[in-house]
Amino acid sequence: MTFGGDSVYSLYLPMKIPSHKILHTCFSLSWGGLEIHSLAEATKLAARGHHVWLACCRGSRLEQEAQERGIPIVPLKISGYFHPAQILQLRRLLLEEEIALVHSQHSKDLATVVPAVKLTSRTIPVLLSKRVGSSVMKRDPLHRFTYRYVSRVLAISDVIRRNVIATTPMAPDRVITLHHGVNITDFSLAKADRSRFRRELGGSDAGLLIGFVGRFSPGKGLEEFLGAAAILVKNYPALRFAIVGEASYGEKDYEQAIRELCTGLNLDGVVTFTGFRTDVPDVMASFDIFAFPSHAESFGAVLVEAMALERPVVSTNCDGVVDIVVDGETGLYVNPGRADELARAIARLAEDRSLRERLGKAGRARVVELFDQEKQIARVEQIYLEVLKESADG
Repeated sequence: MTFGGDSVYSLYLPMKIPSHKILHTCFSLSWGGLEIHSLAEATKLAARGHHVWLACCRGSRLEQEAQERGIPIVPLKISGYFHPAQILQLRRLLLEEEIALVHSQHSKDLATVVPAVKLTSRTIPVLLSKRVGSSVMKRDPLHRFTYRYVSRVLAISDVIRRNVIATTPMAPDRVITLHHGVNITDFSLAKADRSRFRRELGGSDAGLLIGFVGRFSPGKGLEEFLGAAAILVKNYPALRFAIVGEASYGEKDYEQAIRELCTGLNLDGVVTFTGFRTDVPDVMASFDIFAFPSHAESFGAVLVEAMALERPVVSTNCDGVVDIVVDGETGLYVNPGRADELARAIARLAEDRSLRERLGKAGRARVVELFDQEKQIARVEQIYLEVLKESADG
C-alpha cells in the first residue's frame, strides 16, 4: 500500500505500509459512539489491507454489526473483570493467528487482554483508546502491572489526555491526543439528500428544523433540548425539532421518561422521535441548526459530522467539545444545563440566515483540516508502526 504523490496520506506516511495482523477489542454491551467508532476503525483498517479481528461481547449489537460488515469476530462472554476462560481463549487466538498488535477500545478490556498477552510469552504491543475520563486513581500495584504492558494510550481529546496522565502510571509521552475523524465525502452537502428526511416529517424546505443526534443517556441534555423547544415555539410556532437516536443497553426507562417529558411540555407534533437511523448524513443535512446540549462530553463525534455537513451548531462549552467548536467562528457556545441559553442561541441563528451560512462553511473547513477520517486512520497506522518497531528493537 503506497502513499505518495497527491495522496492526503502522504502528509502522514510517505512510505509503504506493510499489512499487519491486528486484534481490536471492545467489551461493551452498549451501542453508541464508542462502539460505532470501534467498528468503523476496524473496518477502515481492514479496507487498507490489514488483517483485523474484533473481540466483543457475545450477543452485543457490536457483534451483529461486525458480522454484517464481514469483520472476523471473537465473541466472548464478558462481565466484570475476571475471566480465566476468556483469557485463555484470547491467548490461543494470539498464538494461532500470530497477532502482531492488540488495540483495545475500552479500559476494562485490559483486565482480559493484558493477561492473555502475558501468557503468550511473546512481545505483543497493546494500545488503548481512551474516550471517557475517570475520577479513579489507577496507580495501585495491579494497575501499575497492567499499564506496564500498554505501549500507547490514544486519548480522544486533550481533556482526556490530561485525565489519563493524572490518573494512570502512563508516561506523558506515551499518551497521544487522537481525535475521531469523519468521512468527509459521505458527510458533505454535495452527496447528502437534504429533502428526503424533511418530506418524511411532512415538512417543507421553508420551515426551520432543529436537530439532535445521540443516545438516550442521562447527561446528553435532552431535557434542555425539550425545554428550549418549549420556550421557542411560543415565539416561533413554525419551528420543528427532531431527536434522532435510540436507547442503548440499560437506557429504556430513561428514553420513556424523555418521551413523557415531551408530552408534558405539550410538544407532541412539534418534536419528532425518529429512533435509530442508518442514513445519518441525509438526516443531519436536513437540519437547519444542530443542537448539542451535552452536560459533559469527552469529544462529540456527532458535532464533527454536523460541521462537516456545514450545519451551524449550538453546543455546550464542556470538556472535549472545546477541541472541536470555536465559539463565534464555527458555532455558538452555551452553558450546560441551561435551556434558556440554548433557546436564545437557537433563536439567534433562526433569525440570521447569513450567520448560519458563515458558521456552517467555517465548520466544514475546520473538519477538513483537523478531523478527516483518512488522515486519522493514517495516523493510527503510523502509531502502530512506531510501537511495533519499539517491540522489535526492545
